[in-house]
Amino acid sequence: MPPTLNTKAEILTALDAAYTDLETTLDTVDQPHAEWPQAVGSWSVVNVLQHLDGWLTEMHETVQRLGRGERPNPDGTDYSNVDAWNAKFVEVRGTQTLTEARTAFHQSHAAFRTALDAVGDERYGEGRTVNRIAYLACIEHYQEHAQEIAAFLNPDRA
Repeated sequence: MPPTLNTKAEILTALDAAYTDLETTLDTVDQPHAEWPQAVGSWSVVNVLQHLDGWLTEMHETVQRLGRGERPNPDGTDYSNVDAWNAKFVEVRGTQTLTEARTAFHQSHAAFRTALDAVGDERYGEGRTVNRIAYLACIEHYQEHAQEIAAFLNPDRA
C-alpha cells in the first residue's frame, strides 16, 4: 500500500479518485461490449461489476464491524479462496444488463464509502486493517479493473 494513504482523509480521497477513474472508463462501455465474454480474463464487463459489488457488500459489513471495535470477519468466514468468492458473487447476481450491474455497483460503493467515513479517525493508520481493506478491496481493485476494461476497449493503447 502506498505510504501516503494513512489517514481517513487520504484513504477517502484516493477512493474517490479511483472510483471516478473507473466510472469514466465504464462510461465508454456500451451494452454489447459490456456482455462480451472474456473481455476481462474469463469475465464480461458486467461480471467485473458483479464481482466488485460482491466484494463491496462483504467488505461494507467488515468495515462496520471494525468501526464497532469488533473483529473484521465473523467466525467461520474465510476470504482466502478469492476465486471461489469471485465465482459466487457473479453467480448470485445472475444475468444483469450493464445498467443493472452499474446501479448495484454504485449502491454498494456508496454504502462502503459511508461505512469507511463512519469509522473513527483513530482506527486509520499505517498497517491498520481498515486501511488495507480500503486499499485492496477498492482503491487498487478499481484501478486494476479500470485498466483491464480500458485495455479491452482499446487494445492498441494497452
